[in-house]
Amino acid sequence: MNINPIGIEAVLESADRLLPEFRAAIDAMPADERGPGIFISEMFFFYCIVRPMNPARILESGRDLGGSTLLLANCFPKTRIISVEFEASSPRAEIALKRLAPHTNVECLFGDSREILPRLLEPGDPVLIDGPKEYRALKLAVNLLHARKPGVIFMHDFGAGLPWRRFVEANWPGAFFSDHPEFLRRFGSLDNIGDAPRPTTFVCLPTELPAARQILLTKIVLSRATSLAPDKARELFEKLFR
Repeated sequence: MNINPIGIEAVLESADRLLPEFRAAIDAMPADERGPGIFISEMFFFYCIVRPMNPARILESGRDLGGSTLLLANCFPKTRIISVEFEASSPRAEIALKRLAPHTNVECLFGDSREILPRLLEPGDPVLIDGPKEYRALKLAVNLLHARKPGVIFMHDFGAGLPWRRFVEANWPGAFFSDHPEFLRRFGSLDNIGDAPRPTTFVCLPTELPAARQILLTKIVLSRATSLAPDKARELFEKLFR
């Protein structure tokens, strides 16, 4: 497996070369398979990082209606896509299964990703976390990266200004985002939304944890508490880390 250095500079360097094949994959999809839930530019961001890795498998956590899974299936037709969704009995789960049934490279599982992904994960697997959300996504990412197996981890819905994004920006020097200004300047037009706000954003986490797992997990718990009860949590945080 060929793994290029991970960073926004590598994305911007390879993006123009990868764009034609990505566009061909997207254009071949029926229009109703291109969403909802994830912007095309976000999937291109993912593609620019994962395509050079040539992974045998991609793990997805959080399938919902299957929009992102369909994009993965079409953009990586020779790659096994293993998608985990928590709730098997919801009508949305049934819709997703019907939409994904024609794609033989997709395997749909049900259960708690926090238990299933650590068992499934093999060295080099890219992981896309779109559920659990927010700080729970961060905790799952930390635990997976602690195993030193993922090729790369992506988390969805890390838009600018959100508390969990601020945590990443403050504590994860190697992380970078799909709303990077230069990336959007060059490829934001893939979404056909003009200057409308972008409520969803990918964050890409390289494979090395920026601190020990327990320290990061403790900081995540305290950061979440700070966002819910700022004054008391901030006082506790300062006592522990001053």
